[in-house]
Amino acid sequence: LLSKQMHYDWGLRAVKSLLRQAGQLKRADPDMDEYPILMRALRDFNTPKIVTEDKPIFLRLIEDLFPGVEAEAKMDPDMERVASECVK
Repeated sequence: LLSKQMHYDWGLRAVKSLLRQAGQLKRADPDMDEYPILMRALRDFNTPKIVTEDKPIFLRLIEDLFPGVEAEAKMDPDMERVASECVK
């Protein structure tokens, strides 16, 4: 499915890091359902590592794992402001 890339890491350490991130998301929003949290953690934690050609495939795989689940991208307004100022 995905191309073979040297930097792709799907081992136990990567899974542990992903679960740690999902735990932080859950603690930040304890009333939120776990499926969107896991979906968001998978997407946000792995997308920066995925090469451009594999991104659509990876995102479809996540959608297949969590059918019907919507995971909003959480944006940091301060980070957006600083990034837009740096681009100017």
